[in-house]
Amino acid sequence: MADEKRTERSYELRSEKVRSIVGQMPSSLVRYGITVIGGVLLCLFVVAYFLPYKQVYRGTATLPSIAPLPQADSVEVTLLLRFENKRPAQATGQRIYLQAPNCAFEGDITAFSVNRDSLYRQRAKCRFNAAEMQFVESQTVDFRMVYTSGNLLGRLLGGCGAEL
Repeated sequence: MADEKRTERSYELRSEKVRSIVGQMPSSLVRYGITVIGGVLLCLFVVAYFLPYKQVYRGTATLPSIAPLPQADSVEVTLLLRFENKRPAQATGQRIYLQAPNCAFEGDITAFSVNRDSLYRQRAKCRFNAAEMQFVESQTVDFRMVYTSGNLLGRLLGGCGAEL
C-alpha cells in the first residue's frame, strides 16, 4: 500500500506531458527497432563465436649447416629463432613456415626453449623435408608461425583461452 502511494506521488510530481508519455505503450517502430538491434547484436556474437582467434609470430631464423642421412626423407634441425614483436611462451607441436629468397617450406616444431641468448634468439628443434633444407642451410631466413587459440568472442570478452 505504501509503495502504491509513493508511485502515485512520484507521478504527481511530474508534468502532464511526462505522465502521458509514461502511461503510453511504446510505438511499434520503437518496439521493432529494439528487436532488430537485439537480433543484429545476437548475430554478431554468433559470428564472433565461430571466428578463430589467430596469433601470428614472425621473425628471422638462423639455420646451421646440415649433414642429412642419404636415405632419410626428413631431418631434425635446431633453429635459432628471433621474434619481431611478441614471442610465444610455448610452441612445441606447432607448424613453422620458412621463407627463403628462392623457396618457401614448412616444418614442425618438436622442441622449443623459452630461454633466450644474448641476441634474443630462442632454440627450436624442427623437423623438415631433407631435400628442401639443402637450399637454405647456413643461412638466415624469415619465418612465420600461426597459432589458433580459441575463438574471437572469448578473446573479446577477456578470456585468454589456451595461449602459447
